[in-house]
Amino acid sequence: MKLVTIKTFSYDHETLIYEPKFQSEGIPYFLKDQKTVAIDPLVSNAIGGIKLQVGVEDEERARALVSEIEKNNSYTELSAVITVDGQQFEKTLDECPNCESEDVYMYKQSVLEGLFRPFQKRVRYCNSCSNKW
Repeated sequence: MKLVTIKTFSYDHETLIYEPKFQSEGIPYFLKDQKTVAIDPLVSNAIGGIKLQVGVEDEERARALVSEIEKNNSYTELSAVITVDGQQFEKTLDECPNCESEDVYMYKQSVLEGLFRPFQKRVRYCNSCSNKW
């Protein structure tokens, strides 16, 4: 069977909302490189991320389903990036320890920072109460 890539993800958790939808619609799919990225997220950019693949015969239905998921789901807002004090922060699934808001962002590391300081704790920022931790 010939597979076609219809969407890519940087991290394993981003696939979680798509898998049940594809299963419930009965569309066979394959997540290429999912286990590699799950084991070592730092290689995601180097290998092109996790690829959501379907058979050529299901491509049209799968693309429609992806569009529906992205249109109807606030999860796609996780790709949002904001700038605070000249630094970029990307949306996370964290909760603010100060106000319990889920409008939390994490400092967006550059590729060099990721390579030379991979275990450094990244600063988080709450967009609701301006708390940094």
